[in-house]
Amino acid sequence: MRNTLSLVIATLALSTPAFAQAPAGPTPVPVPANVPVPTTTTTNTSSQTDGGSTTSQSTTTTAAAPDAEVKESAPPAEDDGAKNKEPKRGDFNVGGQVRLPSGPDDEGNYATFNWVAFDAKGKYYLLKWVTVDGTIPFVVKKPDMAYGTEPSVIGGITTRLEAKTPPITLPFMKQKSEVGIAVGLGYMREGAMLLSERDVPLYAGDFQPGTTLGVISRIKLGKVVDFNFNPQWVFQKGEDENRQAVQIPLSLVVSAGDVLKLGTELGVYTGDDYSFGAADGGRIATGVSLDVKIGKLITHAGVGFASLLTDEMAMYPTIKESMYVDLNVKWAK
Repeated sequence: MRNTLSLVIATLALSTPAFAQAPAGPTPVPVPANVPVPTTTTTNTSSQTDGGSTTSQSTTTTAAAPDAEVKESAPPAEDDGAKNKEPKRGDFNVGGQVRLPSGPDDEGNYATFNWVAFDAKGKYYLLKWVTVDGTIPFVVKKPDMAYGTEPSVIGGITTRLEAKTPPITLPFMKQKSEVGIAVGLGYMREGAMLLSERDVPLYAGDFQPGTTLGVISRIKLGKVVDFNFNPQWVFQKGEDENRQAVQIPLSLVVSAGDVLKLGTELGVYTGDDYSFGAADGGRIATGVSLDVKIGKLITHAGVGFASLLTDEMAMYPTIKESMYVDLNVKWAK
């Protein structure tokens, strides 16, 4: 009994210092959910020999794999509207167009710089799809006499209200298109409202009121190809009799965003009383154009022929003598 009690006391005496030397563990620190946490494994091995007992300790540290990969937040995508700003209510653009039509001089010889016209233009957005346009044409350079009359410097003034629908999908078309109507009012020299922007600016006679009524259509044939079909009826009061005509401009435009546009144009313009003959004022115009937008500046350049219909008694005796050049610069807000 005494030997047993002595063995128990000796065992407690050997074990107590070991427990007393063990430091208290640190207070755990909260760790985010997705941050890898290392794990520690401790192994204690005890052995007893005739000379006494021996205790050994080994520690292994292993980094635990994260539950999910931590991803950096992607920067916000750039807003496409900042690049391609769509017009809204209150926006406007103003500018001017220089036209260099081929026309006769005082001796009847046709050349490009015999006539120089300048059109002051502006557009105001009443709503995103409703606009008001205004044009005041001037003749900067002209002969004293042409076509048996004395041309004037000021052609008059025209205004045009356009109302379009938001983009809609037309039958058999995958891309959305725009359609609408246009109503115009003018106070121009007699007969001037029947002229196109490709024609010689022959402004003569008294000012007479007039009106136009047309259809607007911009049909998307693809993501970068537009077909524009904008026929209109023209009426202008005359001193002796009123004038009426039909104008059918068409164009095919290939766009590279809002920066670059390349177009080809074809227009059918009747003379007074819807006459198609060249001697009666009928014309078929064709040409190509290029539009470039740099910041808020929009530049336009075009070249072509004012009429493929010619006659010795018409405005254009030959196709060559109907060649035109036009330049347009606008500032858009």
